[in-house]
Amino acid sequence: MRGLIITTVALCLSIAAARAQTQESAQPPASQQAPAAEASIHGYGDRDKTCAAWTDTCRSCERGDGDTVHCSNVGIACQPAAITCSRRIDPPKSEPPK
Repeated sequence: MRGLIITTVALCLSIAAARAQTQESAQPPASQQAPAAEASIHGYGDRDKTCAAWTDTCRSCERGDGDTVHCSNVGIACQPAAITCSRRIDPPKSEPPK
């Protein structure tokens, strides 16, 4: 009886280990996930040229001189939300035809 229990426990552990290994291989490593999230907050200003400042509720970015972008650091345990524009600039006005 004791041998049957030990065998059952060993079988359950090997199945659990195989499942965990399969789940880990299905997800990309965290190092590959982070740049995509970072690119979205840093690249938001490239997609919306009229936005001078934007936020995901964890970090705030704003357009500096020229094409430079300055972003704050993310806070501890912050859960980012959708990126929204918090300050707009007027688009360049074209001169009326003469």
